[in-house]
Amino acid sequence: MTLSRRMAVSAILLLASLLSCGTPSTPEQLHTDSVSLVIGDKSFQARFGRPATVHDDEALRVRVHLEYVLELLRQRPTEHLSPDARAARTRNLDRLEAYIRRGEFPRNDDHPDARRPTFIDSRGRICAVGYLLEQELGREAAAAIAAGFKYAFVREIDSPVLTQWAATTGLEREELEMIQPTYSVERDYGPFFSLLEQHDGRGHLSLAPGFLFDRKGDGVPVRLDLSMAFMGRYGLGPYATVSLTKLTGAPRSASALSNIDLGMVWARSVFSDAWLVLRGGLLLPTGDEDEVGSSLNATVAAKRPTQAVLFQPGALGGRVGASMLLGRAFCSSCSLRLDAGLDAYSPFYKSLQFSPRWGAGFAYSVHPFVATLEVAGARYAETPSSKSELHHTIGGSFRFIISQDDSLQPGISLSIPLEDRIKRCFLGLDLTMRY
Repeated sequence: MTLSRRMAVSAILLLASLLSCGTPSTPEQLHTDSVSLVIGDKSFQARFGRPATVHDDEALRVRVHLEYVLELLRQRPTEHLSPDARAARTRNLDRLEAYIRRGEFPRNDDHPDARRPTFIDSRGRICAVGYLLEQELGREAAAAIAAGFKYAFVREIDSPVLTQWAATTGLEREELEMIQPTYSVERDYGPFFSLLEQHDGRGHLSLAPGFLFDRKGDGVPVRLDLSMAFMGRYGLGPYATVSLTKLTGAPRSASALSNIDLGMVWARSVFSDAWLVLRGGLLLPTGDEDEVGSSLNATVAAKRPTQAVLFQPGALGGRVGASMLLGRAFCSSCSLRLDAGLDAYSPFYKSLQFSPRWGAGFAYSVHPFVATLEVAGARYAETPSSKSELHHTIGGSFRFIISQDDSLQPGISLSIPLEDRIKRCFLGLDLTMRY
């Protein structure tokens, strides 16, 4: 290498060294996989004697953490504080206790970290530190901080409002950091029920074949249900349902495509572990059915009576419904769901018909399994010439949760119509993807 080339290389290396020394390093972004940046999952370990996992209930993890920190802060000596500071500290710890009792904790809406503080989430639920600030300065002050530091840890929040307020709380900055939990992404509104309406406020794609067994011996009707819903950030999104029925193993051939159900579904948390889900949609006819296909539809409508209106030949109309989903009903692993709805439709050869429907389901979860017991009913006419009557079905399902985020849930179900002295039963399989 020539002397001039060596000098050029040396000059480039010297310049790069000077530039690197003069460039400030980017601060490392804070991150934790625990419920607290400061104390980790000590609270869960102290309560249950084991580490927390992603399968533990999120609200339980947050509540246990806040209860642990509240007790810890109440035990700390306060002799060094002024009377005003001691009074402020007592007031804020009492507010924290009230916040814990209320049990409305936010979730990580869309931050890529699996666990992250969330000052105020998209549903308006506020974090513990935000709640204390809100009680003193009002919602507008809390919302202003959330606008700039929604997912920030306390030590990352560069806000004069927070700094000035923190100095009046009787709590050290480190104690506020200790209070602040992290939150996971909202994963579930409850288990996926097979017999009830499948549109429960969470996005899903489900493909479910079902097989009818009865005492007639003239073939096995096979029904294929396709159900999907796409939920937005604010709990609102479209859904669609359609079914295809085929008679197999019989001398005669028959098939029938159900009417199409299209609509919107909206879900909102009404308190701690309870969700209200509202649905509204249109029934779009797929055309007239022949006599055999119509009879086939009437046979398989009993598999899920809440959707029996879909099998009325040429029905055109609308449907509305509501569901209440109660998490941790009766126990930490239990869920309860109650359904009610009304269909109004005009089938071929008949005037406007009304069909009320209802249902209830109970689920018990032991990860990675979920078992359900369900009952559903509706008032409808099986054929265009028959009288509208009550029809009820009882069923259950067993589901295996494959993925940690509960997204892939294959299951098996059994449903039995309660009319005709239990002469029929449906065995169903499904592959459901939830998100």
